[in-house]
Formats: sequence, C-alpha cells, structure tokens
Amino acid sequence: MATLFHFPKAPRTAPTTYQAYRFSPNGGVRSTVPVDAPDDDEAERHAMTLLDGHRIELWSRGRFIAHVKP
Repeated sequence: MATLFHFPKAPRTAPTTYQAYRFSPNGGVRSTVPVDAPDDDEAERHAMTLLDGHRIELWSRGRFIAHVKP
C-alpha cells in the first residue's frame, strides 16, 4: 500500500528571538537588533554580520550568549 502521509522525524521548533545590543564608542547601547535563529551558534554567526567596528552583546531573554567583537 502506498504511503499517504509523511511525518517529520524530529519536531520542528520555532526560531528563538535573540537581542543583539550594539554599543557606541563611549560604551552606551546604541541600538538593539532582534535576531531570529534556531540556536545560539547561528545567532552568534548572524550577530557577526552586524558588526560595524564596535562590540555587540548577544542575549536570549535574560541569558547572556556572547560578546561579538570586531
């Protein structure tokens, strides 16, 4: 009999929204950028694309993920 339905082997999870805090040269937060990613590593890779010469802190709610530096 033919298979009529295909079910995923692992449940798909929605991406987590991280916050990338971009800092100004004087150390204050210049802007906040939401980053949607499936995991911490992918969020950090995306945050690296936001670098503009100043550091970025990546957070997931109240959990610190990484410092991203130029």
